[in-house]
Amino acid sequence: MSEKTAPTSIVINNNGGWCWYQDERALIHQGRLWVASVASGRGPGGNQRVGNIEVSTYDFASGQTTRSVLHAHLQEDDHCVPGLYVQPDGRVLAVYGKHSSDQLCRWRITESPNDPTTWLPERELDVGGKYCYSNLYSLDGAADRLFNFHRGRGYKPNYLVSDDHGETWRYGGKLMTWNPKPDDPKSTGHDGRRPYVRYASNHRDTIHFATTEEHPRGYDNSIYHGTARLIDDKMMLCHSDGRVIGPLSSSDKAELQPPSFTRVYEGNRNHVAWTVDLRLDAEGLPVMIFSTQRDGGDVRDNLHAGGNDLRYHYARFDGERWVEHEMAFAGRALYPPEVDYPGLAVIHPYAVNTVYISTDADPVTGKPLISAADQQRHYEIFCGHTKDFGKTWSWTPITQNSKRDNLRPIVAPGDPSRAPLLWLRGKLDSFVHYNLRVVMLADPPKR
Repeated sequence: MSEKTAPTSIVINNNGGWCWYQDERALIHQGRLWVASVASGRGPGGNQRVGNIEVSTYDFASGQTTRSVLHAHLQEDDHCVPGLYVQPDGRVLAVYGKHSSDQLCRWRITESPNDPTTWLPERELDVGGKYCYSNLYSLDGAADRLFNFHRGRGYKPNYLVSDDHGETWRYGGKLMTWNPKPDDPKSTGHDGRRPYVRYASNHRDTIHFATTEEHPRGYDNSIYHGTARLIDDKMMLCHSDGRVIGPLSSSDKAELQPPSFTRVYEGNRNHVAWTVDLRLDAEGLPVMIFSTQRDGGDVRDNLHAGGNDLRYHYARFDGERWVEHEMAFAGRALYPPEVDYPGLAVIHPYAVNTVYISTDADPVTGKPLISAADQQRHYEIFCGHTKDFGKTWSWTPITQNSKRDNLRPIVAPGDPSRAPLLWLRGKLDSFVHYNLRVVMLADPPKR
């Protein structure tokens, strides 16, 4: 199919971008798709929309779309995208903040369950550190306590808690810290000292997380997995197999570090890992995708070199151990100096044997994808399916021969009978310079 002839591709927002360390960025609620994004000055609307924090909806019955501006001109930066959560009464909560340039967590809530366009006034909380990344997960075993895992105090993963479904928040504690030794051979000295964490939850008693040691620009990352689990009314940090490590810190003095948890993949200078996606299978066991940079070891002191050979990996926990396989060629990095940035990938939340990836290389051979439409290399979306726990994959193109890049796919959860695929189509020059549309396939292939 070509970009022009993809009949089920629907534009949800003509100007929007997102990072991948916030969730849920999209969900289904009451027959509508809800999507959070950040508008750019390079897209439609220009300076009138630059840095707007927006929530768009799509009504599956009527085909009607809406767009609400939660905060005008907050910051032109895709890291500011909200995390969304549906309150028990059906209203929708959106939590967001700047990209570590102030200490404020901000949030708004729809006035009613049935109107996606009317929101209560913005509220804010000083979290005691530079705020970024909103990840919202409730646990019904903890009296429906709602957690917001974010980057905050000490530039590390912290969490806020709410006992009224996001109406009010208070500081909870720090999830983990990271203090590498000065002579650590895996440290590049460029950047880092902050883990990059992806989360998932069974919404009952356990929040899972996958983490690196720090930014891949600054460290030859490995990948680790752990859980925050409710045990005897206390939140405990555990290994993948359930072995208890210690209590979840209720202060900003956390002592546990990424290597305190279960190692899924050991990185090195030519296999530098970064977290991409994390979901749970039907039995509540974790499944993850991460990426590796394979050509940076010899040029690690040059921030604008490397990033020409990225790979996607798929890992599943079988109840006793992690089973990990290289899954696909991810192609080139999006732009320097972020030479570890792939087009990204996502696990289908209700069919974890199915994934969707963005790559500018053939997933199997690594051959560059040159579009017949303009003879340029572009990122395309592929659907992958495995029948053997990720050892082998079959691939089906979702887009091909495009004139624009197709990036950062999401499958929106909320309704197991309907799982639309979203992605960003356009041009991404950096996390503050992009011209992207949010597009959707309402019924994407799953195999």
